[in-house]
Amino acid sequence: MMKFRFFFLITLFVWLLPATSAQAALKCTRVATTLSGEQLINTCGSCRIVKIQRKRPSAAAPINRTLTLAPKTTTGLSFRGPGQSRILSDTPCRPSAINGARPKPKKSTKSDGKRCIIMQRTNKAGVTGLALANTCNECRMAVVDRINGKGERRSQSIAIGGRSQMPIKALGALKAAILDDSPCK
Repeated sequence: MMKFRFFFLITLFVWLLPATSAQAALKCTRVATTLSGEQLINTCGSCRIVKIQRKRPSAAAPINRTLTLAPKTTTGLSFRGPGQSRILSDTPCRPSAINGARPKPKKSTKSDGKRCIIMQRTNKAGVTGLALANTCNECRMAVVDRINGKGERRSQSIAIGGRSQMPIKALGALKAAILDDSPCK
């Protein structure tokens, strides 16, 4: 009877091991605690959409946020005070081929595959800033990456209507770049 239990436990362990290591390999983001708060770290070389949940001891309902992370970046989370944050989902920004299978092609639109959003310098009342301009006729979604003086990155998704311009705030950044440009959903 003892040998059967031992054999059963070994078999169960070996059976579960590949599943857990495969799941760990697919996870690209993690939450790290620092002295200044929490950070979300993307260790993969691809853009990720991450859903985070924050539970506070005194709050009845948790706070849910969705963030878009650029490849291999660290983003500071705005949660302060006591509580725990956890990652609910971690998905790629664009579907990729899995096991050699090709993703289904999207319905083609006039502007797919184009770069419609450009960054421009603005100068209003002697103050220089940045703005995003959409050169296409339909709504576009841009992912803007900001880098501060410490080299920390912060990404933000911004929707811009067709043939329009939107000023963007520096938010303490020294550099900014457009990571992605896609049609609005």
